Amino acid sequence: MTTPRPRPRSASRGGNVISVSSDGPSDAPYEEFSLDATPPGDDAPPRPPAPRGNGNGNGGSVDCPSCGALNPGNNRHCQECGARLRQGPLPTAPRPAVQATAGVRAALAISGLLLGVILIALFFNIFTGDDPPAADPSSTTATTAPQVVEQPAPIEILDETCEPQGIGSFVCANLTSGTPDEYQVSWEENSAQGITIRLSFLEPMAITGLQWTNIEDSTRFRQNYRAQSLTIVAQDSLSEVPVRLQDEQGTQQVPYSALNTATLEIHIVEVYDAEVVDDNRFDELAIDEIVVIGRPVTPSTETTQPSGDGSTTTTPAGSTTSGG
Repeated sequence: MTTPRPRPRSASRGGNVISVSSDGPSDAPYEEFSLDATPPGDDAPPRPPAPRGNGNGNGGSVDCPSCGALNPGNNRHCQECGARLRQGPLPTAPRPAVQATAGVRAALAISGLLLGVILIALFFNIFTGDDPPAADPSSTTATTAPQVVEQPAPIEILDETCEPQGIGSFVCANLTSGTPDEYQVSWEENSAQGITIRLSFLEPMAITGLQWTNIEDSTRFRQNYRAQSLTIVAQDSLSEVPVRLQDEQGTQQVPYSALNTATLEIHIVEVYDAEVVDDNRFDELAIDEIVVIGRPVTPSTETTQPSGDGSTTTTPAGSTTSGG
């Protein structure tokens, strides 16, 4: 048996139907199709041009202002060169909200916690605080008061000595007694060695000056010799200080200072000459009074102590007290 060789198919065109057949059996399949519409010829009307848009998505097409390429109307940028087609403003992204970092949030949380703890402790202390302990009346506490610096004032003289001691009742003690009696000594007999006056104090003193008083009566003042040049030396001084007095009656201020001394020595070396008044002239040197100005070197201190009944007592410096 041999396989039959297929015959070539023949095609025929007739009108709008194309038939394809073969030499095979009569019942072999075939294929047939037709065109529903006649294809357009050269006389078909031209296709209307597509509307052109402005690049704002309003439909149609739009020319690129940069390269001139035609782009669909819904394009925002040229599909050839990428230039911008739309003329309206581009949308802007919303501004991001400011957010605190993790470190800032942690610092704020800690600060709030500490503030809350402080407020709670403050209220707790106000409403439940303990009363201060009461003072024990049986005990005594000594408190040293601030030192009081005294102002310069006349210093009390413990002792005075003079060389020579004086004539009759006009002795050296009259210089500091505060009485009208004077200290008088013959200057003509003692002019070679001068007159020395020594003053002693109750305690070390800081001296700021002297007050020298001559006879008040003008006639007697001129009839006697008057002190003119002095030298003053204190216990803590290394050398004598020269001082010159004025030839005037009454009291005059003598500048002098010493920081810490218990004695003061005055030496009269020169005088003003006595004068003849009312046919009288005397050879005595007459001095009415000498006052030393100063203050104690050691300021006074006091201690204040509470007593058993709640009052306080003041004790001078140097004394001691004991308590239960």
